[in-house]
Amino acid sequence: MSIDFGGNTISRVGIVDDKSDVRKIMAISVSEADLTPVVEDGPLPPLEQFVTSSIKKSDAIICDYKLNLGKYSQFNGAEAVARFYELKQPALLCTTWGKAEIDAMRVYRRKIPILVRTDDINPDTIAKGFEYCIREYKNDFSPVRKPWRTLVRIEEVDDQMFPPMFFVVLPGWYSSDKIRLPIDIIPPELREKINPGVRFHAQVNKGTEDQDDLYFDNIEIE
Repeated sequence: MSIDFGGNTISRVGIVDDKSDVRKIMAISVSEADLTPVVEDGPLPPLEQFVTSSIKKSDAIICDYKLNLGKYSQFNGAEAVARFYELKQPALLCTTWGKAEIDAMRVYRRKIPILVRTDDINPDTIAKGFEYCIREYKNDFSPVRKPWRTLVRIEEVDDQMFPPMFFVVLPGWYSSDKIRLPIDIIPPELREKINPGVRFHAQVNKGTEDQDDLYFDNIEIE
Protein backbone atom coordinates (compact mmCIF):
# COMPACT_ATOMS: atom_id res chain seq x y z
CA MET A 1 0.00 0.00 0.00
CA SER A 2 1.00 3.64 -0.18
CA ILE A 3 -0.01 7.14 0.92
CA ASP A 4 -0.17 10.06 -1.50
CA PHE A 5 0.34 13.64 -0.36
CA GLY A 6 -0.16 16.10 -3.18
CA GLY A 7 1.73 13.99 -5.70
CA ASN A 8 4.28 12.64 -3.23
CA THR A 9 3.79 8.90 -2.85
CA ILE A 10 5.14 7.11 0.20
CA SER A 11 5.08 3.32 0.35
CA ARG A 12 8.45 2.29 1.89
CA VAL A 13 9.53 3.67 5.25
CA GLY A 14 13.05 3.34 6.58
CA ILE A 15 13.33 2.58 10.31
CA VAL A 16 16.46 3.78 12.09
CA ASP A 17 16.99 2.99 15.77
CA ASP A 18 19.89 1.47 17.68
CA LYS A 19 17.59 -0.82 19.69
CA SER A 20 16.33 -3.90 17.89
CA ASP A 21 13.15 -4.15 19.99
CA VAL A 22 12.23 -0.55 19.15
CA ARG A 23 12.86 -1.21 15.45
CA LYS A 24 10.42 -4.11 15.63
CA ILE A 25 7.75 -2.00 17.33
CA MET A 26 8.18 0.80 14.78
CA ALA A 27 7.97 -1.73 11.95
CA ILE A 28 4.61 -2.92 13.29
CA SER A 29 3.29 0.67 13.40
CA VAL A 30 4.48 1.27 9.84
CA SER A 31 2.77 -1.93 8.67
CA GLU A 32 -0.43 -0.91 10.45
CA ALA A 33 -0.29 2.33 8.43
CA ASP A 34 -0.41 0.16 5.29
CA LEU A 35 3.20 1.00 4.49
CA THR A 36 6.21 -1.24 4.02
CA PRO A 37 8.90 -1.05 6.75
CA VAL A 38 12.53 -1.05 5.63
CA VAL A 39 14.43 -1.86 8.81
CA GLU A 40 18.01 -0.63 9.11
CA ASP A 41 19.67 -3.21 11.38
CA GLY A 42 23.09 -1.55 11.29
CA PRO A 43 25.82 -0.86 11.82
CA LEU A 44 25.16 2.12 9.57
CA PRO A 45 27.75 3.51 7.14
CA PRO A 46 28.95 7.14 7.37
CA LEU A 47 26.20 9.76 7.06
CA GLU A 48 26.42 10.63 3.36
CA GLN A 49 26.69 6.99 2.34
CA PHE A 50 23.75 6.08 4.55
CA VAL A 51 21.55 8.90 3.22
CA THR A 52 22.31 7.99 -0.39
CA SER A 53 21.54 4.33 0.26
CA SER A 54 18.39 5.07 2.23
CA ILE A 55 16.86 7.32 -0.43
CA LYS A 56 17.26 4.53 -2.98
CA LYS A 57 15.28 2.00 -0.94
CA SER A 58 12.88 4.16 1.10
CA ASP A 59 10.41 6.96 0.42
CA ALA A 60 10.49 8.33 3.96
CA ILE A 61 12.32 7.77 7.26
CA ILE A 62 11.54 7.36 10.95
CA CYS A 63 14.74 7.98 12.90
CA ASP A 64 15.61 7.94 16.59
CA TYR A 65 17.82 10.72 17.97
CA LYS A 66 20.38 8.66 19.88
CA LEU A 67 22.00 6.03 17.67
CA ASN A 68 25.24 5.18 19.44
CA LEU A 69 24.32 1.92 21.19
CA GLY A 70 26.64 -0.90 20.14
CA LYS A 71 28.33 1.26 17.48
CA TYR A 72 25.09 1.27 15.50
CA SER A 73 25.90 4.68 13.98
CA GLN A 74 28.63 7.31 13.79
CA PHE A 75 26.06 10.12 13.63
CA ASN A 76 22.92 11.05 15.53
CA GLY A 77 19.38 11.25 14.28
CA ALA A 78 19.25 15.05 14.17
CA GLU A 79 22.15 15.11 11.71
CA ALA A 80 20.46 12.49 9.54
CA VAL A 81 17.03 14.14 9.50
CA ALA A 82 18.57 17.52 8.70
CA ARG A 83 20.35 15.97 5.72
CA PHE A 84 17.14 14.29 4.54
CA TYR A 85 15.44 17.70 4.83
CA GLU A 86 17.99 19.21 2.46
CA LEU A 87 17.12 16.48 -0.05
CA LYS A 88 13.37 16.83 0.59
CA GLN A 89 13.01 13.28 1.87
CA PRO A 90 10.26 13.15 4.54
CA ALA A 91 11.80 12.20 7.88
CA LEU A 92 10.44 12.06 11.43
CA LEU A 93 12.83 12.45 14.35
CA CYS A 94 11.96 10.47 17.47
CA THR A 95 13.24 11.46 20.88
CA THR A 96 12.49 11.16 24.57
CA TRP A 97 12.44 14.97 24.54
CA GLY A 98 14.86 15.61 27.41
CA LYS A 99 16.21 19.14 27.87
CA ALA A 100 19.74 18.04 27.05
CA GLU A 101 18.55 16.50 23.78
CA ILE A 102 16.64 19.66 22.79
CA ASP A 103 19.73 21.81 23.44
CA ALA A 104 22.01 19.46 21.54
CA MET A 105 19.81 19.26 18.44
CA ARG A 106 19.07 23.02 18.32
CA VAL A 107 21.75 23.57 15.68
CA TYR A 108 19.77 21.26 13.37
CA ARG A 109 16.26 22.31 14.44
CA ARG A 110 15.56 24.49 11.40
CA LYS A 111 15.74 21.34 9.29
CA ILE A 112 13.71 19.14 11.61
CA PRO A 113 10.05 19.91 10.83
CA ILE A 114 8.60 17.76 13.56
CA LEU A 115 9.63 15.84 16.67
CA VAL A 116 7.68 12.77 17.76
CA ARG A 117 8.04 11.02 21.06
CA THR A 118 9.08 7.42 20.49
CA ASP A 119 6.09 6.16 22.49
CA ASP A 120 3.74 8.19 20.27
CA ILE A 121 4.69 6.50 16.99
CA ASN A 122 1.52 5.05 15.50
CA PRO A 123 -0.18 4.97 12.08
CA ASP A 124 -1.81 8.38 12.66
CA THR A 125 1.34 10.23 13.79
CA ILE A 126 3.31 8.62 10.96
CA ALA A 127 0.90 9.77 8.25
CA LYS A 128 0.41 13.26 9.71
CA GLY A 129 4.15 13.66 10.30
CA PHE A 130 5.10 12.84 6.72
CA GLU A 131 2.39 15.17 5.39
CA TYR A 132 3.74 17.94 7.64
CA CYS A 133 7.23 17.46 6.19
CA ILE A 134 6.04 17.48 2.59
CA ARG A 135 4.04 20.68 3.08
CA GLU A 136 7.06 22.44 4.52
CA TYR A 137 9.25 21.26 1.64
CA LYS A 138 6.76 23.09 -0.60
CA ASN A 139 7.08 26.27 1.52
CA ASP A 140 3.65 25.69 3.04
CA PHE A 141 4.81 26.36 6.58
CA SER A 142 2.62 25.87 9.59
CA PRO A 143 2.31 29.04 11.74
CA VAL A 144 4.64 27.56 14.36
CA ARG A 145 7.36 26.78 11.81
CA LYS A 146 7.36 29.86 9.57
CA PRO A 147 10.69 31.78 9.73
CA TRP A 148 10.76 35.48 10.59
CA ARG A 149 13.75 37.84 10.71
CA THR A 150 13.95 38.48 14.43
CA LEU A 151 16.01 40.52 16.87
CA VAL A 152 17.85 38.38 19.43
CA ARG A 153 19.63 39.69 22.56
CA ILE A 154 22.42 37.78 24.31
CA GLU A 155 21.96 37.73 28.09
CA GLU A 156 24.70 35.41 29.31
CA VAL A 157 27.56 33.23 28.09
CA ASP A 158 28.67 30.06 29.89
CA ASP A 159 31.93 28.82 28.37
CA GLN A 160 32.50 26.45 31.30
CA MET A 161 29.87 24.09 29.96
CA PHE A 162 30.66 21.47 27.35
CA PRO A 163 29.81 22.33 24.74
CA PRO A 164 29.79 26.06 25.62
CA MET A 165 26.30 27.57 25.83
CA PHE A 166 24.87 31.06 25.73
CA PHE A 167 21.50 32.43 26.77
CA VAL A 168 19.30 34.75 24.73
CA VAL A 169 15.91 36.44 24.88
CA LEU A 170 13.61 37.40 22.03
CA PRO A 171 12.28 40.94 22.57
CA GLY A 172 8.62 41.00 21.63
CA TRP A 173 8.16 37.23 21.83
CA TYR A 174 5.32 36.04 24.02
CA SER A 175 7.75 34.96 26.75
CA SER A 176 10.72 36.76 28.30
CA ASP A 177 12.29 33.47 29.43
CA LYS A 178 15.94 32.93 28.60
CA ILE A 179 16.65 30.42 25.84
CA ARG A 180 19.79 28.31 26.05
CA LEU A 181 21.68 27.78 22.80
CA PRO A 182 24.85 25.83 21.96
CA ILE A 183 27.72 27.97 20.68
CA ASP A 184 27.87 25.64 17.67
CA ILE A 185 24.76 27.35 16.32
CA ILE A 186 26.90 30.41 15.56
CA PRO A 187 29.19 30.34 12.49
CA PRO A 188 32.83 29.93 13.63
CA GLU A 189 33.89 33.32 12.25
CA LEU A 190 31.26 35.09 14.41
CA ARG A 191 31.72 33.30 17.74
CA GLU A 192 34.15 35.85 19.16
CA LYS A 193 31.30 38.38 19.01
CA ILE A 194 29.10 36.34 21.34
CA ASN A 195 29.07 38.44 24.51
CA PRO A 196 26.39 39.61 26.98
CA GLY A 197 24.44 42.58 25.64
CA VAL A 198 25.17 41.88 21.99
CA ARG A 199 22.17 41.95 19.68
CA PHE A 200 21.89 40.08 16.41
CA HIS A 201 19.27 39.05 13.87
CA ALA A 202 18.28 35.53 12.91
CA GLN A 203 15.50 33.69 11.13
CA VAL A 204 13.34 32.42 14.00
CA ASN A 205 9.99 30.65 14.05
CA LYS A 206 8.58 33.08 16.57
CA GLY A 207 5.04 31.87 15.86
CA THR A 208 5.60 29.02 18.28
CA GLU A 209 4.92 29.42 21.99
CA ASP A 210 7.05 26.42 22.91
CA GLN A 211 10.69 27.22 23.59
CA ASP A 212 11.69 23.67 22.69
CA ASP A 213 10.45 24.20 19.13
CA LEU A 214 12.39 27.40 18.44
CA TYR A 215 15.07 27.40 15.77
CA PHE A 216 17.68 30.04 14.91
CA ASP A 217 18.95 30.24 11.34
CA ASN A 218 20.81 32.67 9.05
CA ILE A 219 22.42 34.48 11.97
CA GLU A 220 23.58 38.06 11.28
CA ILE A 221 25.96 39.83 13.69
CA GLU A 222 27.44 43.20 12.76
